[in-house]
Amino acid sequence: MKRKIVIITIIILISCLWVAVTINFNRPSPQQVQDETQSSQQPRPKFTDQQIGVLAGLAISPEWLKQNIAANQLVYGIVKPSDTVPAGVDDYSYLVATDDQDGTAIFFKAEGQTVIIKYTSQRNTKLKTKALTLSQLKKEFYQTRSQKRGVDDYVGGLRTE
Repeated sequence: MKRKIVIITIIILISCLWVAVTINFNRPSPQQVQDETQSSQQPRPKFTDQQIGVLAGLAISPEWLKQNIAANQLVYGIVKPSDTVPAGVDDYSYLVATDDQDGTAIFFKAEGQTVIIKYTSQRNTKLKTKALTLSQLKKEFYQTRSQKRGVDDYVGGLRTE
């Protein structure tokens, strides 16, 4: 009788151990859960309006942007009701060169994760429109440490009105 109790107890303990091991193998490890949570909770790119303007300038006319910042002639601003601007950019921000030799102007605004860019160039006064996502701009112009430093340096070179 004692022997049967010992055998039954061993069988029950082995069964419990087998169930516990099976459950643990089917569960993801705590490290996996933490990694998945961290990656899904990383914030989307957050940029200042000036950074978005620089990214838009790099997307539309990188040489124009770089030359005018180097010459301390690139102006960032937000369209005011008293400004004379093309139709459809009343609630946009802008980049223009103070010397305005080629007539380039870049108007931009972020709507959610999309940046709407309206621009004129080389004396062509017809407004062109381009839409890019913040993720596209980040991937193209704000990935490496060098790119980030460059964009931030360009922002520091903007004049404001």
